[in-house]
Amino acid sequence: MDAPQHPPLDIVPINKIHRVPWGDCDPAGIIYTPRVLDYAIETFEVWNRDVLGTSWMKLNHELSMGFPTVRTEIDFLNAPVCDDVIVLELNVDKLGASSLTSIVTGHNGDGKIYFHVKIISCLVDMPQMTSKQIPDEFRQRILAYQAACRDNG
Repeated sequence: MDAPQHPPLDIVPINKIHRVPWGDCDPAGIIYTPRVLDYAIETFEVWNRDVLGTSWMKLNHELSMGFPTVRTEIDFLNAPVCDDVIVLELNVDKLGASSLTSIVTGHNGDGKIYFHVKIISCLVDMPQMTSKQIPDEFRQRILAYQAACRDNG
């Protein structure tokens, strides 16, 4: 039996633009490392809302699920400084039964890469915080997002 045909999803790659403010930097004007992680998590939050179609608040309070971060890694290639404009792109690297590995890349839009942030998250039932299989609706949207990123890249 053939799989049911779903209408194409209107999903586009996430590109979030952020200008580095003075308050996110050390006295030398170089971005504080924890702020890079904040930028990446904020980008993942936008991805969750725009791609999965639900905010974190709705996911937690109405759907009784969460997508907490299990692990992160940051690789710096160039140091962003005050007033740099950073384009943040999120790509899904791996999709497991209940886990998701995404890579947020920060660059200047002209080929200069500032950093890569790997975020490993796990979908959980709330409030027990036990892992939960990613629902098929979310899985299909994630796969469509991966395809959109490949087609765009």
